[in-house]
Amino acid sequence: MIMMFAKFRVSTLPLFFKLFMLLFFLGSCKKAANDLQKQPEPTPTVFAYEVHCDLCHITYNDLNGESRTVRNNTGKWSFNILGKTPSNLKLSVVTTLPGYQSIQAYILKDGEVVYGDLGYNRAEITYSTVNGKGTSSFGSYIPSTSPGGSDQNGGTSSSSSVCGAKNKTGGYCKRVVAGGGRCWQHR
Repeated sequence: MIMMFAKFRVSTLPLFFKLFMLLFFLGSCKKAANDLQKQPEPTPTVFAYEVHCDLCHITYNDLNGESRTVRNNTGKWSFNILGKTPSNLKLSVVTTLPGYQSIQAYILKDGEVVYGDLGYNRAEITYSTVNGKGTSSFGSYIPSTSPGGSDQNGGTSSSSSVCGAKNKTGGYCKRVVAGGGRCWQHR
């Protein structure tokens, strides 16, 4: 009887070993399949519009490419385009004050300015999200003078421009640059 029991244990040992190996391999395959599913999704690119003005009307294309208008905006305005980004972004800003007004109009990608600048009284910006190129048109300020020859608005001459580059604190440089160039720090 002992011989029969020993014979039974020896003959079933390879069967148990085979079952154990089968379970081991199945468990490892399942783990690999779970690892593939848990890979992080790539973060989507977020485009945005940003405008700084004293009093202005802002027209922009929304997520669906439809034109929207914000009237009588004061101060900073921004709009994030979440979801599928349109291939062409458009931003138009017009001042509603009778005199000179500076406008900062920008298109941002993931919080960083990719296109835009500072201008006077009006701004038109288009930007292609496909090829990363844009066009812009900004108004220029020409101070009016009274018959006595003094500058009524106290503005800058038309041969100067304001830098408008974003600085480390998140604000924008307002340094006046002669000749319409850029600040040397922001080339």
